[in-house]
Amino acid sequence: MSDQSAALPTWDLSDLYGGVNDPALEADLKRIEADATAFESRFKGTIASAELTASHLRDALETYSALVTDHYKPGSYASLLYSTDTTDPTRGALLQKTREFDSTIAAHIVFFDLEIGLIPDTVYDVAVADESLAPFRHYLDHQRQLAAHNLPEAEEKVLVETANLRGRAFARLATEVNTRTRFTVQLEGQGEEEKTQSEILPLLYDPVRETRRRAAAALSHGLEANRHVGTFIYNTLLHEKDVLDRLRSYNAPEHSRHVNNELSSDIVDTMSDVCAANYDIVADYYRLKARLLQLPELTHYDRYAPITSMETPFSFERGREIVLAAFGEFSPRLAEMAEPFFSRRWIDAALADGKRGGAYCAGITPDHHPYVFLNYTERPRDVMTLAHELGHGVHDVLASRNHVLDYHPVLPMAETASTFAEMLVFERLHAELSSPEEQLALLCSKTEDTFATVFRQIAMYRFEQSAHRERRRDGELPSERFDELWQSHMQEMFGDSVQLGDEHGCWWLYIPHIVDVPFYVYAYAFGELLVMALYARYRVEGAPFVERYFELLASGGARSPQQLVASMGIDIGDRAFWQEGCDLIRGKVSEAVALSGKTGQITDD
Repeated sequence: MSDQSAALPTWDLSDLYGGVNDPALEADLKRIEADATAFESRFKGTIASAELTASHLRDALETYSALVTDHYKPGSYASLLYSTDTTDPTRGALLQKTREFDSTIAAHIVFFDLEIGLIPDTVYDVAVADESLAPFRHYLDHQRQLAAHNLPEAEEKVLVETANLRGRAFARLATEVNTRTRFTVQLEGQGEEEKTQSEILPLLYDPVRETRRRAAAALSHGLEANRHVGTFIYNTLLHEKDVLDRLRSYNAPEHSRHVNNELSSDIVDTMSDVCAANYDIVADYYRLKARLLQLPELTHYDRYAPITSMETPFSFERGREIVLAAFGEFSPRLAEMAEPFFSRRWIDAALADGKRGGAYCAGITPDHHPYVFLNYTERPRDVMTLAHELGHGVHDVLASRNHVLDYHPVLPMAETASTFAEMLVFERLHAELSSPEEQLALLCSKTEDTFATVFRQIAMYRFEQSAHRERRRDGELPSERFDELWQSHMQEMFGDSVQLGDEHGCWWLYIPHIVDVPFYVYAYAFGELLVMALYARYRVEGAPFVERYFELLASGGARSPQQLVASMGIDIGDRAFWQEGCDLIRGKVSEAVALSGKTGQITDD
């Protein structure tokens, strides 16, 4: 762990529980199980009934919401605690205990959503017309849509009871394998050092090419050691999803994700196709970058190279100042909502042995604040990551006006506030820079992050589609085939502008989303392109936009993505909308070309 990590904030989870052995935690588990048993006893068999009344359904929904709210607390605590040290067996044991507890509770309450789907149509229509059910209408309607894929209650109970013996167990194993792996790298003027994943990945952004090359080689070598277990895990998860999709009558591997995201396949396919049709934007940019770096060609370890060897470090305190200033310039209210994350220790940013890589924001329930997790290494992009996760946090704060069943936005909308927050901070940083060289460096960094959020995520989404389809068609796949699919989709994105070396083929092994939440990744592209449209409108409208934007976020998951963005005058079913977003990205590349001419770093051929 670096010296600067000691000064970085770690979160205070005491407002959840005091520790692994907190008696309050055990007491809550017992109380929640008793409440779940009572809920089942009171309401089972009374929802899918010709005698159902609006008042009875409202009573059931309020009781269910209270139970779900209480139920989230122990599991959230265990997950948060575990992510900061996945090597601690007591934390792993608590995580497993709460997951097994989740299955126990789910077995008691699984009937409820199933019965909502089985309410006779005429009875349902009369009940939901009652004003008292208006706050729950979206949730009820969505459960009715999901009903087509529900299994009989006895079979659903078997699935929830065995969840921790199947996919969840393999996903946890993948996380632990990755966080426990040590990557051995020898840096210039230093001896061999062991790095965690969260420590080796930042070296791919180092200005020294040899450092990047060695870091990439070390990453590949470490991942190669995990190849057998990683491939077995992924094959198993692909097969499990195939079986479940067949049982639930989903017609494609990604179909269940679309249904849960409340998006049609046509909308997602259109977005994916438009992005792939614009891969030439990526190739154009990296050809420019090769000229800026004065390299004959770029390889996989050059993708994130800074275009200047001087990269100003940003202490966490300076990052905090920049983010809050950018938020405050947009709206003082935005800064006010973000400030408690710092002052009340809702952020864990320190590097630590055993800490998982990446970053996330965990929204718990409407009556409890969110938590932000990241690995802060004082790079400019870490300031952007901080802004991104705080955007999620503010989204959760605003959405807390909803009941717990409509609190969390669906995945595509979940990236709206985070990406918008990044753009605010980017504008702030860009405005503070005086020289074209600094402006170009920041613009290139942001452009590459945009590529990673839009085009790389779509390439990854298409890799998942190929992997799932081939696993279903051909059976268990060898590691080499996953490598080939990964390389093929990633190389398609870069064209001939970047040559992905053979060692890059195994890098799919460290991607958590494809293991934890299949097909999650297209939500990033959706959110980024949507935010580009929203941000363009903000630049035109100014202050009148702000309250409409806050209202969009405050809706949480109370409406479908299509309904939410329609309120902002956007039609996500229109191919031209997605093309407009790609055109805005193309404009950033043109801006980088223009700036590079001003810096004198390249000249016209």
